[in-house]
Amino acid sequence: MNVQSKQPSPPMSWDELSRPPRTTWIEVSRSALAHNLGLLRRRISANTRLMAVVKANAYGHGAVESARILQAAGADAFAVATLQEAIELRAAGIERPVLVLGYTPPWQTEAALAHAITLTVLDLETAAAMHNIAAASGRSLTVHLKVNTGMNRLGVRPALAFNVLSALAQLPALQVEGVFTHFATSDEADKQHAEAQFACFQKLLGDLTAAGLRPPLAHAANSAALLTMPHTHLDMVRAGIALYGLDPDKDECKLPDGFRPALAWKAIVTQVDDLEAGEAVSYGREFIADRPMRIAALPVGYADGFPRKPNNWGSVLLHGRPAPILGRVCMDQCVIDVSAIEAQHGTVRQGDEVVIIGRQGDATITAEEASTRIGTNNYDIVSRILARVPRLYVE
Repeated sequence: MNVQSKQPSPPMSWDELSRPPRTTWIEVSRSALAHNLGLLRRRISANTRLMAVVKANAYGHGAVESARILQAAGADAFAVATLQEAIELRAAGIERPVLVLGYTPPWQTEAALAHAITLTVLDLETAAAMHNIAAASGRSLTVHLKVNTGMNRLGVRPALAFNVLSALAQLPALQVEGVFTHFATSDEADKQHAEAQFACFQKLLGDLTAAGLRPPLAHAANSAALLTMPHTHLDMVRAGIALYGLDPDKDECKLPDGFRPALAWKAIVTQVDDLEAGEAVSYGREFIADRPMRIAALPVGYADGFPRKPNNWGSVLLHGRPAPILGRVCMDQCVIDVSAIEAQHGTVRQGDEVVIIGRQGDATITAEEASTRIGTNNYDIVSRILARVPRLYVE
């Protein structure tokens, strides 16, 4: 193969001032995050608050900087999974209310008080322990009660919720600001179960209102319900996956037109080499060449969140064309086939930019497409990208 006569590859897309500290990196669009929040805001009433869910490192987008962008764009509050995630936001200057959605043990109450974090309570015993710690410190802890209306994961059963809220009202060091539930199937076309959950929650809210026990904030709607079940918006909605421009479900709950994916994942070629017929690639010799090939190594592997088995990504984009992955993905590296690209579209060189998620030329690999290839969903695809992959924030 005469590679000397082929045209040089296009220059890399980042300059000296914006080069990441690693040769694989994430680019997150500030404007896409703000734009998506604006689209969601237009779907709710002026009196409904928008809580931005930034748990799991903002679904892989980087929690701290994503929260800063969303706070500036008008998010009313934030939701995370753990107290540690909440404290990281406070340390970064996030001033809006932050709710921990998951279980927080009583011994973390002092830290929650110190950082003005709102906690979810799931049972009266834990709430009483939190109250005693808050009362001993002379401070008030803000809490939301989670009600299990059919997700059957966390929360107090509806039949017990009224009595629990009655008891919480007798604990003066707890400020019961909210009550909420979570839909199991709002991202499905069949809304029967979701509607049954909401009817159950509405009945509880009616009973609480009649008894003067309804907290100021009742919330149920996640991204899918925000988009498809407007009657569930209540006092606040919890926007997660839609904020990042990703479908709540790639088949049954696609985003309306106008939303923009905020994340792209890129890398550069680290080495290009020839492979002879009969030679193998990577551990276990799972791929053996049946012809002479040109191959390229990439500095991305399963320790970055790039899946190894049973299915890998399948291909990446190079020179705007798909380049198949060969053999096993390693911890820090993988190998791609660039034979067809070199034969048809120009020489591949060290330093050429590769797209793992995103657009290159006229070609695109979306998180949804990647999820189909490896048998998961887009939440998993972006959330699994480890923190060691640096995030760059671009317009």
